[in-house]
Amino acid sequence: MRRYTITVAGTAHEIEVEETSATRFQVRVDGQDVDVELTSHQDAGDSPVVPQIDPRPESEPARAPRVPRQVRTRATGSPSPAVSGGADLAYSMTAPMPGVIASVDARPGDQVPKGRTVLVLEAMKMKNELHASRSGVIAEVLVAEGDQVKYGQPLLRFEKA
Repeated sequence: MRRYTITVAGTAHEIEVEETSATRFQVRVDGQDVDVELTSHQDAGDSPVVPQIDPRPESEPARAPRVPRQVRTRATGSPSPAVSGGADLAYSMTAPMPGVIASVDARPGDQVPKGRTVLVLEAMKMKNELHASRSGVIAEVLVAEGDQVKYGQPLLRFEKA
């Protein structure tokens, strides 16, 4: 219960307020209990907002929500490397996130097994080891230590078998 002092027509009154629901309160004014119901939320910025949810009738089938046309047709960010990589995707490694190359642990001509760490990418102050996605020979390393890379940027290529 909260205690307040209110002044009405120059007279101070001590009140205690207890919220019983979002719109109902029990108020004690100068020792006398009064039930109060809040019917208008105008000018009550701190009052709780209670959403009104109307259940769907069981006879009405479920539908997907409508998406505004401008949202459906708007292009989203950069495409996934899997979409833009084409046939060479299987023979290259791309950046999984933007960041800075912390170290390059493979050189052109190196034979690497699948799973070996070939690069370390620092993103958001965390070092992420990037592992070879396949076994093979490194054909070309496209980045150097300290390079800033973007999401989906090619980092190295494997020789095609």
